[in-house]
Amino acid sequence: MSTLSIRVKKEFLSKEICMETACKILSEGRLRGMSELQIAREIYFHALAFFFCEKVLFLRWVKRYADPIDMRDGGDTPFRRVIFATSWIMTKGKK
Repeated sequence: MSTLSIRVKKEFLSKEICMETACKILSEGRLRGMSELQIAREIYFHALAFFFCEKVLFLRWVKRYADPIDMRDGGDTPFRRVIFATSWIMTKGKK
């Protein structure tokens, strides 16, 4: 089973950059059992959480869990996948 750990970057607030990053991860064979969209959603969610919590004092402890982005073959739990998909749908993302 492959695992991948990547650092959160400000660029990951862009859905387009997340999709490009996910495409690269898959083309390099670094993860299996996840779609490009699933990977992009997870990257995007972690960036949202990281940078949002940086500004909200009482949520700063969440930053520790947002960075790095740890992924593994097959993806995260079904509950977390729903959270990732919801944040993808409900937010605009940067251009």
